[in-house]
Amino acid sequence: MVIQMLDDGEAVMGLDSESEISDISDNEDPDYYPAGGIGRPPGNLTLLTETDQSDTEDSSDESSKEESEVQIMSNRMSCKGSYWSELPPTQSRTPSHNILRSRSGPAPGLATTISPKDAWELFITDNIIQEVMKCTNFEGRRVATARGKEWKNINKVELMAFIGLTLLAGSEKNWDAPIRELFGSPLQNPMYKATMAVGRFEDIRRVLRFDDKRTSAFRLETDHMAAFRYIWDLFLVNCRQRFIPSDCVTVDEQLVPFRGRSKFLQYMPSKPTKYGLKIFWVCDAHIPYAIDGMVYTGRQPGEEVQKNLGENIVQQLCSRFRNTGRNITTDNFFTSVPLAQHLLEMDLTIVGTLRQNKPDIPPLMKASKSREVHSTEFGFNGSITMASYVRKKGMAVVLLSTMHHDKTVDENSRKKKPEVITFYNKTKGGVDTMDQMVEIILVRSRM
Repeated sequence: MVIQMLDDGEAVMGLDSESEISDISDNEDPDYYPAGGIGRPPGNLTLLTETDQSDTEDSSDESSKEESEVQIMSNRMSCKGSYWSELPPTQSRTPSHNILRSRSGPAPGLATTISPKDAWELFITDNIIQEVMKCTNFEGRRVATARGKEWKNINKVELMAFIGLTLLAGSEKNWDAPIRELFGSPLQNPMYKATMAVGRFEDIRRVLRFDDKRTSAFRLETDHMAAFRYIWDLFLVNCRQRFIPSDCVTVDEQLVPFRGRSKFLQYMPSKPTKYGLKIFWVCDAHIPYAIDGMVYTGRQPGEEVQKNLGENIVQQLCSRFRNTGRNITTDNFFTSVPLAQHLLEMDLTIVGTLRQNKPDIPPLMKASKSREVHSTEFGFNGSITMASYVRKKGMAVVLLSTMHHDKTVDENSRKKKPEVITFYNKTKGGVDTMDQMVEIILVRSRM
């Protein structure tokens, strides 16, 4: 052994010959030496120089940076494997969906509409009236013959009078009053008694039909709505032909109050009436005009369980808008990423809310208590934009748009809403406004 004296008087003990090193190296158990001894460090212990330490710090920084980048990517990756980038796409020219190629408003060639009667005749046309008269008279003759009586055929004037009295009862909110009270009470409108006898009104109401009963049984085997299908289709044709929609339309549902017998009666606890017939409408977003509609009749006889119902309804109702560049505003029952992609193929865009359980939403867009109120996270995937806005602490609303392609936010307002939400709020009420207007003269089943 050699003891070396340092300048400050401290002593260091070292090895003085190669023999001692060789004796250590010949030991049969190389892991024997404790930490700090001379030889190979045990386990994963590594002796570093100052240069090695700086390199390690750099590599650890790079590793932590890579881990954070991986974390960010995973937060922007949906369950379906789609990645929603933070960077918006570059737009080289005005998208075709922002260019409307037709003028909205009443269809050209229509007669001047002055009175409500003129507007009525645009939609309840003579072919509809004639069909109702034919089916009602056939049913009246069948019922009268079974009772040994004779049926007096109803004519157009009498049918229009019956419809007028029904609408009058709806406008006066008398749809739940007994019929004989309407015609006999001195407190009621004298128009009822002056128009027709109460017995004739009850007879027409009893035998009123909208289809040929002789063939209805055959048609009911494939269509739950066979008893009204033909008249409904004639009415929709008139709706489509009378108006040219604007650059944006709304798809939503309406629940018509009804508690009678029906195979497709719906129960919706969120609606004020709760029971009724569900109709899916596409209406103009700026003018509450019903362009097209579809009565939800459930699964038809022999039909398989319907999948992606909301997506199929939007595509069917908006098929006539193909290649027009219009936008479709929908709520979270209809909106989905596959629907947005299908509409883009039809040269149509969509703006709508998304349900929180959709697999296309990445974790970053979902509600979290750590997110700041009135903050917005954006995600971009090709031509599709997703925006998640925190309206309350721990609550977020997610919207999907193929019309907006940037991060525009109203910084001047207190709530700092993104442009996609402002647009949605302006265009979502087309069907709701139409439904409110229908409620004014609604005639329910008891009438």
